[in-house]
Amino acid sequence: MNRVQAVILNLAAATMLATPLWAQTGAPSAQPSAAQAPAAGQVQPPQSGGPGVIVVEEDVVLPLIDAPEQHFHAAQRYFARGDQRDAASQVRAGAALLELEAGRHDAANKDGLTKAADRLNSLAAQLAKGKVKSAKELRAAFAQADLALARHYHRMAQQSLEQNDQKHTGYWLEGASNSISDAAAWSGQKLKAGTRSTLNGARTLGRKLQTGAGWAVDKVKQGITGLGHELDSLGSSGGSSSN
Repeated sequence: MNRVQAVILNLAAATMLATPLWAQTGAPSAQPSAAQAPAAGQVQPPQSGGPGVIVVEEDVVLPLIDAPEQHFHAAQRYFARGDQRDAASQVRAGAALLELEAGRHDAANKDGLTKAADRLNSLAAQLAKGKVKSAKELRAAFAQADLALARHYHRMAQQSLEQNDQKHTGYWLEGASNSISDAAAWSGQKLKAGTRSTLNGARTLGRKLQTGAGWAVDKVKQGITGLGHELDSLGSSGGSSSN
């Protein structure tokens, strides 16, 4: 078992217990003074993993961005072989990862992720009983999940940019680009040349930002805006109804 697999197992177990996940960057800050206390309704990071809260370093969670798609493709392979039981296990793993993202304190598309995860869990239950008749059922659920992830990653990129967090903006940009491509593929939509160019440009920019290379904020904003347009287009053309 490699590190990413171990993280999946441990953190997915937390989501199954409905335990909130607090992903943070760097070391926990000192306890704020009364003068620095958050305003009413403002979310404040926990200082440690107290009751009902798991604090996880952001860099531990980031390698899982593309992990759901790996489970979706594995499920498709098992289903094609007639092995619905193992397909169900892979679908449940993908659902757990969506629940993991939805459980973030700052989840950007919590409702969409939760709905997509619920659909995956329902599909897994039917697979476990051997009742799924067509691969179309898998593809539709996977398309909804990838679009929900794409919206989540896109909004997380916006948030990271606002926080001037170059590295994490890069991760979310690449994740959003990949998830849009994956959602289109599962839903049977052929991407236009302009769309492929937008996604490739954002993906390349995201990888560059992850290395710590210099960045032009206007260019990053342009990339995020372009992804937003592609998300709207994919959703309106039948990629998924997930928000």
